[in-house]
Amino acid sequence: MTDTTLPNPQPASDAAWTVVLADYRAAVTSFHAEVSRAAAAGDDIDQATADAHAFAAVALIGTPATHVVQIGQKIRAADNLVNLGQIYPNLAEILLRDVLGLIGITSGDDRLLPYPLH
Repeated sequence: MTDTTLPNPQPASDAAWTVVLADYRAAVTSFHAEVSRAAAAGDDIDQATADAHAFAAVALIGTPATHVVQIGQKIRAADNLVNLGQIYPNLAEILLRDVLGLIGITSGDDRLLPYPLH
């Protein structure tokens, strides 16, 4: 009998990951632009844009990873969503350095990661 209480034990296909990552990258770019616009205008951040970013982040985080780099992408999305640095300074960067170091990326090259918001 299969335990149905486990969160999606089937790994996502690379195509599924590509879709949720692209959606997240678009949402984070839009959110970053909205934050800049609101700061320049002295306005509040548009709630729909913030909600779209949060929805895309949750979708990315909830999609099963099939590669170590995807775990790094999830860490960046989680940091952008809840600002992990407020809980523990540099937590996201420490985790990313460790995860990417496992695959030999040690120079801080984060082109594979979504854009940081904090």
